[in-house]
Amino acid sequence: MNKPSRRAVVRTGVWAVPVVATAAAAPAFAGTSTPPVDVEGVGSGCKLPGHSTHDGETFYGYRMVVTFDNNTTTNQDIQLIDFTISGKSVTGFPTGSILTLTPGPNPELFIVTSSASSQRTAVITFEYKGTIITKTVTFPDFNPCKCTPKDADPTLITSNCS
Repeated sequence: MNKPSRRAVVRTGVWAVPVVATAAAAPAFAGTSTPPVDVEGVGSGCKLPGHSTHDGETFYGYRMVVTFDNNTTTNQDIQLIDFTISGKSVTGFPTGSILTLTPGPNPELFIVTSSASSQRTAVITFEYKGTIITKTVTFPDFNPCKCTPKDADPTLITSNCS
């Protein structure tokens, strides 16, 4: 029987260390829990018809639905702090408002205007129990709003708009 060389033993030991480190780190991730309140990373939205010009900038209107997840069994309050579209501020976002989230998903409708044209990324910031939380929400499409039935009001959460 051939005895392994010292070099082969060292090489095997070097490869074994990362495996041991990875195995040791796995239990730490297993205990990670879902945050009590979170925002889903994908929202739905559409561009409202027309645009207006104000102070040399063109502002576009958006219908944006963002879903907050209350992962607890009781109502939770959050305070809305900020909302931007591709880093640009918006008007119409109810900064300072308190939302009471029931357990489970809570879709919230925001009708906002921004100088950002058809951008697909928004950042929402809110406070939950003294902690400031900032989340990015992507919107797969930003087509002109088409509501069903045709006369549905896009400013109502119950309207089916895409």
